[in-house]
Amino acid sequence: MSTIRSLAIDVDNVLADSIARWCVLARSSGCSVVKEQIKSHKLVGSVPMEPRKIFELQDAVWRDWQNVPPTEPSQSAMIDELRKRHIKIMIVTSGPTRHGSGIQSWLGAHQLSYDEFHNLARGVSKATISADALVDDVPESVRSFTSIGRVGFLYSQPWNKTSRITNSIVIGSLGDIVKHLA
Repeated sequence: MSTIRSLAIDVDNVLADSIARWCVLARSSGCSVVKEQIKSHKLVGSVPMEPRKIFELQDAVWRDWQNVPPTEPSQSAMIDELRKRHIKIMIVTSGPTRHGSGIQSWLGAHQLSYDEFHNLARGVSKATISADALVDDVPESVRSFTSIGRVGFLYSQPWNKTSRITNSIVIGSLGDIVKHLA
């Protein structure tokens, strides 16, 4: 593995379990869905709900950021460990830019330290981020990142279990990155 001096980490479904919170809101709106049933990170077409309602609930998730759980309990310690190894941490989100303040509030509340925050505009690839490695749950993002010779960590989620990406490493937690660097 090449030397990693900078690491871009996605927010939705890597740090913040926003899809789990979305499912709670969807169930309260009459759509019976659980995270394990979702087959794509793109909810439109993956759940039996009108696109407008899907997007409304996604906005509600980040307006109510206090109720978005982390994907794992020891994130702060794992990020601190990476930073102790002199790895620059870049938090990256490609969700709607209007979610940015909620996301930054969530990061602060969960004491996740980072060096840069990138709230990418719609249609901007995470491959444009100048980092040595990317952690993401979206296979397409990891694939485009690794296609130009960088390291990709695919954060395991129900919708990417069957994905195979050349030059990427499937991880179940941020701690797995620390193990790969040892």
